Amino acid sequence: MSGRDDEDEEWLPVLPPAYAAARARHALAREEAYVVARDHAVEKGVCGPDLRITDLDERALDVWGRAWRGSHPSGAGSWRWPSLLEQLPHRAAVLPIAIWYGDDLCGLALGQASRRRFNGSRHTITLTHVERRPEPPDVPLRGHIVSIAAEVALQYGLAMGARRLRLRSPDRRLLSYYERFGFLPAWKGQIPVFCEREV
Repeated sequence: MSGRDDEDEEWLPVLPPAYAAARARHALAREEAYVVARDHAVEKGVCGPDLRITDLDERALDVWGRAWRGSHPSGAGSWRWPSLLEQLPHRAAVLPIAIWYGDDLCGLALGQASRRRFNGSRHTITLTHVERRPEPPDVPLRGHIVSIAAEVALQYGLAMGARRLRLRSPDRRLLSYYERFGFLPAWKGQIPVFCEREV
């Protein structure tokens, strides 16, 4: 054994100062995006005031592991969210989203910003995965998970100076659904590579 467990409090906080500052800056930008997206959804009558948007953290993964059973009727989703989180790029500009209604974990989403350009902006925010909790029981936010996740990505994108939002590798059966939120598909042959909208 390395004895590292006893030293956790000493070595974990020792991140390169620039990276630690970037993580803190992006955490604040995410939190602000969550608040604005939540307020917009409530103001538009999408849902009531019990909507909460948080980081996809250990608590959300615990609820996912205990409560999410089955799959979406379309067959889409059914991802292993802990594995997806591990595959996220190890940089600060990521979007791990948990969408709650009260204590009901209704949806999960992952996204990331493109690498910083020379002018400091990030050109594109990409949602790589979006999933609604399987039913039963009924999901109070049914039909709104994509729009809420897209609003979070939009608000985060505005903070990052992004010009576009993308949904990566969209399910072709859901293209008309995505189009309702302004996302248009980009095709490679017969395969939709992504759906995109302007910020």
